Amino acid sequence: MKPRFLGKSGLEIGGPSRIFQTDHLIPVYDVCKTIDICNFSLRNIWSESAGSREFVSNIGKTFTGEAGDLQTVPDASYEFVLASHVLEHTANPLRALREWRRVLVPGGVLLVIVPDKRNTFDHRRAVTCFEHIESDFQADVREDDVSHIEEILSLHDLELDPEAGSAEQFRERCLRNISVRAMHHHVFDSDLLRHLLDHIEMKILNTAVEQPFHIIGFAEKV
Repeated sequence: MKPRFLGKSGLEIGGPSRIFQTDHLIPVYDVCKTIDICNFSLRNIWSESAGSREFVSNIGKTFTGEAGDLQTVPDASYEFVLASHVLEHTANPLRALREWRRVLVPGGVLLVIVPDKRNTFDHRRAVTCFEHIESDFQADVREDDVSHIEEILSLHDLELDPEAGSAEQFRERCLRNISVRAMHHHVFDSDLLRHLLDHIEMKILNTAVEQPFHIIGFAEKV
């Protein structure tokens, strides 16, 4: 995997992420040339709590944009795209994946990491079916969607999510998800991630499960 990032310029959606730093699971930052960062907001609950910029020395530009609407980014702009624990926060995963593919050069790679629900607060929820995600794409579902909120509120394991607070605090946070983006709209497994990558016509190079929390998809634009 490392040669795919060595000396290359890329884009990370929702970063920076500690999983990509030196001595962590997939150390991309220390081998790539530059990495631009895109978030839905310049200030969010992850960047504010993690002090995340201190471990990345080669950030290029930082800009705001929706994961599924990178309208300021031209086609074929980057040699790789990273997204760690972002896709589950998007209301329209296929739209996001298609955008990430669009901004890749031919031969560029996409590295997507989603939660393994078995060891997270989503463990009571069923894996989302592909047909549901495809239907959301066809309906052009936007980020203000809260159609999954009752399922989330009834099945979310608050004991595994102490930062969410009480049941009432969690409900209030979900209702203002458009400004917070902490809610998991969909639940993934390896098969669903592979299906989505295949559907957007990416060549799957590898998928893996890294315990306790990560499902990894690695694919090439051909």
